[in-house]
Amino acid sequence: MRYMFKSQVGTFSIEPDEVHVDMVQLCLGGIWLCTVETAEEAAARVSAQETGWHEWDILTDTDAPADLSCWEPL
Repeated sequence: MRYMFKSQVGTFSIEPDEVHVDMVQLCLGGIWLCTVETAEEAAARVSAQETGWHEWDILTDTDAPADLSCWEPL
């Protein structure tokens, strides 16, 4: 399953990883950020601001949900 979350720095997406079929990748605006085991882990990284995207990770006020509940399924 694919998910999308629109943030103040761009659109995050969680989608299946084509190389590692049992994992998902976290992207921002189509740019790969990381590969993790579950969509829940990817959403948690966004919420914790541990994405590897400096502009997002240093923000002091974000609206990222702590889980997939506010991500849009695609």
